[in-house]
Amino acid sequence: MNDGAPVMPAPGPPRDAAIPAAVERTLDNGLRVVAFEQRNLPLIAAQLIVGCGGAAEREEEAGLSAMVAALLTQGTTRRSATEIAAAIDALGARLDAGSGYDASVVSVSATTPAFGQSFALLNEIVRAPAFLAREVERVRTKSLSDLSLTYANPSALARLVAYRAAYAGAPYGHPLAGTAATLASLERDRVAWFHERFYRPDDATLVIGGDLTVDEAFAFAEGELGSWRAPDSPRCAVPDAVIPPPRARVVIVDKAESGRTALTVGGVTIPRRSPDYAAGVVANAVLTGYSGRVNQEIRVKRGLSYSASTSLPARRLPALFTASTLIDHGRAVEATEVMLATLRSLVDAPAGDDDLISRKATVTGGFYRGIETIDGIASALAEHVLFDLPLDELPRFPGRIAAVDASAVRRFAARWLVDDLCVTLVGDASRFAADLARTRDVRIIPGDQLDLGSPALEAEVVPVPPLLDADAVS
Repeated sequence: MNDGAPVMPAPGPPRDAAIPAAVERTLDNGLRVVAFEQRNLPLIAAQLIVGCGGAAEREEEAGLSAMVAALLTQGTTRRSATEIAAAIDALGARLDAGSGYDASVVSVSATTPAFGQSFALLNEIVRAPAFLAREVERVRTKSLSDLSLTYANPSALARLVAYRAAYAGAPYGHPLAGTAATLASLERDRVAWFHERFYRPDDATLVIGGDLTVDEAFAFAEGELGSWRAPDSPRCAVPDAVIPPPRARVVIVDKAESGRTALTVGGVTIPRRSPDYAAGVVANAVLTGYSGRVNQEIRVKRGLSYSASTSLPARRLPALFTASTLIDHGRAVEATEVMLATLRSLVDAPAGDDDLISRKATVTGGFYRGIETIDGIASALAEHVLFDLPLDELPRFPGRIAAVDASAVRRFAARWLVDDLCVTLVGDASRFAADLARTRDVRIIPGDQLDLGSPALEAEVVPVPPLLDADAVS
């Protein structure tokens, strides 16, 4: 018997899903092609993963890879941006291009009858972009407008500061979208240079599949992309810098005009290829979501915020774990202490194996939802391509999650989520900075002096030499 309170049903047994086998070949031009067959719907999807992204940029050119990707659909040597959009709409297809830190991706999906023409458009925008000066300027203007909105959002700004504080001048440190200063310096010639050097078949992989055989998929790849040739110039070396050693500290960006204070706690953890990745995913699942520990402690028990969450992204290099929320200025100190204590609870009050059943179910459930569609399967395979994972690892992911036990989660948390974390706050520093400084290493950056283009987060002040006395000169 119970007291009338509703009883949470126990999770059902995990279900399995048939994931189509992937087959790969390499074309004569060096393009790797990964194909799969999934003929339940008349749909075909393709993703071209180019091995360059924000991590390939120099500090002074932050935002270049994002600008190149944004311009691919904005005109080729054959069609204008309007004509490309009209052609895709007429086919009922979707054509997208974007850039992350580790890669740039151009994708297309269409019904089976329309796929041939749609895939030809992907080939066209990848190999023959026009990069018209007026389009470069238009994309730059939009990017600057987007930056203004980002900087006005305390939560978005806190995340950017957290990345810069964690990585400094190493890859992932500079903003993927660039800064006002770097965007202003990116001209059409540099955009074309980046495309020529990094968009090349010998550093790209095509994932293609759906309502076609793998042989038909390879034929599409050969027919459209087989004549693509890499430039004579060697691939440019990706900028490299050592990730700074972690240390516990508090970075406050003083923005008195902010309605609330954004809080982000971050720590550099592991790359996607790490054998501890599954344990990290489960540890993150214990913390995040409505019933996760962070939201329960921040929102449900104390009413400090409407929501709180954590994130552990997949990256080629060690990724930044973050825990974030938005609170009233006057409760920033309390929220900081609660957030840090909640992360530490994974070690001090670890979840038991029984407790992990539902959290692991959310992870595997999300995985299966992600591969319900043709596009989802292509994206999952593209992730494995991007992070140099064996393709046969994809169907093993649910098993990897199921095998994570309480001790593995505790070990991961003890190693990565407790010590030497950086706390970033964006808000009215006069309401909380002094209290935090009593117990922690605090650095305050005036909002008008914040420079995300600098690894130090503030623009370098160049001393002005004193004026020489005219009599002394004479």
